[in-house]
Amino acid sequence: MPDGAHTGSTIRSLAKAVSLLRLFTPQRNAWTAEDMAGALGFHKSSVQRIIATLEQEGFLSRLAPRRSEYRLGPDILFLGNVAEMSLDLRSVARPIMLDLVAHAQETCYLCVADQDQCLYVEKVECSQPIRIINQVGQRNPMHCTGVGKALLSGMPDEAIDRLIETRGLPAHTRHSITDRQRLMQTLERIRRTGIAFDNEELNLGVKCVAAPIQNSSGSVVAAISLSGPSQRFTPAAVRRFEKDVRAAALEISKAIGFTPAAATARRCALDR
Repeated sequence: MPDGAHTGSTIRSLAKAVSLLRLFTPQRNAWTAEDMAGALGFHKSSVQRIIATLEQEGFLSRLAPRRSEYRLGPDILFLGNVAEMSLDLRSVARPIMLDLVAHAQETCYLCVADQDQCLYVEKVECSQPIRIINQVGQRNPMHCTGVGKALLSGMPDEAIDRLIETRGLPAHTRHSITDRQRLMQTLERIRRTGIAFDNEELNLGVKCVAAPIQNSSGSVVAAISLSGPSQRFTPAAVRRFEKDVRAAALEISKAIGFTPAAATARRCALDR
């Protein structure tokens, strides 16, 4: 039967790929193709085809360009981080979001990365007569939203490049970032400052101040933001919002296990 054939309701090649990924454990986090084939009882040629696909999709990475030893890639680690935070993040974040909105009087959003976009998973609306409303479940582009750029700041360059290749960097307004170099410079600033902005990049007249949320391993798993009409986001207001949003993001991060030591370790890993 060919690798792509169905066995009952199971796709055989997909089942093989899952079996291969499950070989990776804390006790053994690197495997050669030959060892994987031997451990699973698969033909080496079949394993090599699966590895090539998983590597192309970002689920496996070579330890070195010319070596045949592999470890889990950035995309599968990122998916694991998304699964980890799931609904628990919303329950942890909501009371902090309520306090943030009560203090700042602007609408607050909680977002995660999903399908190469930022997915809105929670919101707390302010009581202002004019306010910006995105719906829970809505998706927006990553490169032209504050929450999206905060999420991108936690991704390795190769994952960002794959996203650009898939989604592009289309202009939504005259303020949108549309080239890779400018985007990477912006993300580097976010990594240094812990703050991201949307300066009317998705919709004219709308601004946003956002910050990344990190988990126990220091990975960025979500982002929180304040959004509102540009006329209320004056330079003085933005300075206040920066402080408030950064503090809220840190409080949520600590509640899900983040420590400064984890952040240091994560930065060192990304720099290697």
